[in-house]
Amino acid sequence: MEKIYKYPEALKDFLTYVRIDTQSDETSLTSPSTKKQYDLLHLLEKQLKELGYAPEINEYGLLYCRVPGKEGLETVGLCSHVDTASELTGKNVKPRIIEDYDGGTIKLNEHYSMSPAEFPSLRNRRGQTLVVTDGNTLLGGDDKAGVAAIMGVARYYAEHKDLPHRPFSILFTVDEEIGRGADHFDAKAFGADFAYTVDGDDYHDIAYDNFNAAHVDIKIKGVTIHPGEAKGKLVNAASLASRFDTMLGYDLRPEKTEGREGFNHLVSLKATGEEASMHYIVRNHEATLLKQQLAKFEEIAEELRKEFPTAEIGLTTGIDYRNMKEKVDEDPRSVELAKKVFKELGIEAHCPPIRGGTDGANFSFKGCITPNLGTGSYNHHGRFEFLSVDEFEKIIDILVGLLKA
Repeated sequence: MEKIYKYPEALKDFLTYVRIDTQSDETSLTSPSTKKQYDLLHLLEKQLKELGYAPEINEYGLLYCRVPGKEGLETVGLCSHVDTASELTGKNVKPRIIEDYDGGTIKLNEHYSMSPAEFPSLRNRRGQTLVVTDGNTLLGGDDKAGVAAIMGVARYYAEHKDLPHRPFSILFTVDEEIGRGADHFDAKAFGADFAYTVDGDDYHDIAYDNFNAAHVDIKIKGVTIHPGEAKGKLVNAASLASRFDTMLGYDLRPEKTEGREGFNHLVSLKATGEEASMHYIVRNHEATLLKQQLAKFEEIAEELRKEFPTAEIGLTTGIDYRNMKEKVDEDPRSVELAKKVFKELGIEAHCPPIRGGTDGANFSFKGCITPNLGTGSYNHHGRFEFLSVDEFEKIIDILVGLLKA
């Protein structure tokens, strides 16, 4: 017997979207960083127009669509990004539907399989419909599941014109995976009083307590000399870089932390005896603790300068995004509405700390508070991605509920 889906067109859209290669490129200086992101943007524009809406794509590739609704109610925004991650190819994606998942190991191809033992996200999903990869590409559920869910809501209200709804705004962004999704965000053009990024995994989650994020770049210039004549003269830049990392300590690292614990993560290290460069990302949910972590970098640099006065140690820092909880605490309407809708739908709401960031973190400090909701997709950025169609449909139920008048 063929399975009946509540939102079949949304599932069909998802399967279409993931087949479109939209990977962004961090080496590009354009916005969007890759022209192929327009392939999906133009399809979304076409679909929205066919539904009777009036979308616009601006010069930076952001698609805005404002929809009038019942007067006197706040305008709610819904956001997702069209680009996919670069860890694995997004070309020739071949999604496969598994109906009535038996709870066991899923064979993707001759080389790759995934089991609940290795991937706990598969647990408790027996009997669900899953969409998986063929093991050769990523799936692109991050964030084409969010895009398809939002289009599902747009289609729902286009087909139920008799149902009153709040005014709402749709935004599809580019280049989120390379950290530029909010670079050209315009809160006025968006027109939402508050919004939600649909870019997580578990459908129970209302996430708004994200990391404060910074980066640190260190450049070291040593002193080279023949090792036979080195005593008291040689300063090995590679050794000094290793010394710097050791002085930061081992406990404040991603592999040693969880929950709301912050970390210093050495992303890259390039070193020779003469020169070394190091790039760190620094994270903490508490802004004061992030400042302390950044101060530690400065302290170590100064200590090493004193010990090795002939070496050059340069250090630059920058803030990447902030914890949106600061803004949500000032204006909790978005979270309160989401919790209300979850309760009405009989869904238990979870508000876990986000060990990362979202476009919504930057949107929140650019004039539109934007917590994050799930999509029902898991194991993002690789060949083991999958979508739970059952949860994906619950997300659409939630989004429809958020817009009800």
